[in-house]
Amino acid sequence: MKKLAGKIWLGWAGLWFASFFLAMWPLFYVFLSFRKTYPLAHGLRRLWGVLTCVPAGLIPVISREGQIPKNRRIIYCANHCSYLDILTCGTYLPGFNFFMAKMELSKVPLFRKWFDSVDVPVQRESLRSAHTAFHLAAEKMRSGAHMIIFPEGKIPPDTPKLHKFKPGAFRLAIEQEAVIIPVTLPDNHKRMDIYSWIAFPGIMRMCIHEAIDTRGMSAEDAGKLEQSVFEVMDTNLKKRKVYA
Repeated sequence: MKKLAGKIWLGWAGLWFASFFLAMWPLFYVFLSFRKTYPLAHGLRRLWGVLTCVPAGLIPVISREGQIPKNRRIIYCANHCSYLDILTCGTYLPGFNFFMAKMELSKVPLFRKWFDSVDVPVQRESLRSAHTAFHLAAEKMRSGAHMIIFPEGKIPPDTPKLHKFKPGAFRLAIEQEAVIIPVTLPDNHKRMDIYSWIAFPGIMRMCIHEAIDTRGMSAEDAGKLEQSVFEVMDTNLKKRKVYA
């Protein structure tokens, strides 16, 4: 019965997800057609996320451990345990942000426009694709946008356990003298399970951790930086009893 209820709720939430997106699509298309209006497209994406969460019964609870630095390049690193992570981060992380996400999403017709303009697709199995993607991400950061990335690279089969990170984001952060802000999402795997395809309403907590400054670091420090970010996120998820 619970599984059936979860599938019904997934259908209900999906209906609102698609309905609001399609209703806003003409404005998305216009705003994504001109570089100057990209921030308006991002603002509209935030509004779409909020409107989707309300009827779906998804209640965001946001906490911050520190201030978001001003006039700095920022890379948000979040754990990846559900497709809701994209909705949550895109809607509730501060700033004008872009995603670096897997290439497959750029092939979805209604998402393609985003990856042709604001977001950056990457085929992680290809070193050439990854190099091109991070070069493009650096350009976007220099123009004032902040990057959102899921450094695990995919949703692990034994989610919500945190898995080893890909190194690219940490090398980029040092190269661009950016701050890295770890983000933990302890509830999204319970709100939407991508392996059983069931969903339930409830709280979606997001913890925006204290920024880690990379100024003064060299390329040789990338491994230590990666480990520091991992430990912040792993400790928080264990503290919230997401896993032991």
